[in-house]
Amino acid sequence: MNCSDVQNLLPAYVDELASSKAAAIAEHLETCAACRELAHAQSVARAVLRARAAQLAPMAPPGLRTRILANTANQASEPVLAWTGRLTAFAAAAMVVLTIGAVLLPVATVRSTAVLAAQLALDHLKCFTIEGDADGEPIAAAQAEATLKQEFDFTVTVPASLDAEKLELMAVRRCLYGDGRAAHVLYRLGGEPVSLFIIPGMTRPAAELSLFGHEQVVWTSGDRTYVLIARATSRNNLARVASYLQNEAK
Repeated sequence: MNCSDVQNLLPAYVDELASSKAAAIAEHLETCAACRELAHAQSVARAVLRARAAQLAPMAPPGLRTRILANTANQASEPVLAWTGRLTAFAAAAMVVLTIGAVLLPVATVRSTAVLAAQLALDHLKCFTIEGDADGEPIAAAQAEATLKQEFDFTVTVPASLDAEKLELMAVRRCLYGDGRAAHVLYRLGGEPVSLFIIPGMTRPAAELSLFGHEQVVWTSGDRTYVLIARATSRNNLARVASYLQNEAK
């Protein structure tokens, strides 16, 4: 089974509907990093939508769900979507960018900044809305750095909480982007969730993006790419926080 075959079947595989070909798909994913990345992105999208769909966004425009279903139905011989109920605007965006892999997300685009930001936005939502990684008390930067070093073998300078901006450092974890080589630093900005992703061995041009109702700031320092993600409602304070994090994160 080649990449094209697997990409066409990934939605059904992630939804556990590709039973007759699941073993072959799993075998391919073990040896193909690009397809594993697409499978992970689709898994995250589904996890977020199933667990918190009603809370993530207002209703999508009428007819959008029908158009998406029609497009995906033409791309696979097995059932593509198992979701029921009404589709949110976030669900529609996630499906368009990540689910219709064979049409809108070929392997060639995996290296694009927009796709990277989209995948990390979903991980940001998963951590804050599903796993509750930042529901406790703020932690010290030294504790965050020690955790990253001990558990993930990451040596990074984690920016501390900043009282003047009501920025609180809440948690750190490893992001499952690609082969899992990204540090995810979780903050709250005035109570709102904010993520800083640190990806070693990758460079990206500086960029500012808006995806899934979130603002993303991307920059590179040395051989690392940094992606800052916050809700669009935090836009007014994000520029100052981005400047602080860019100066402090090493």
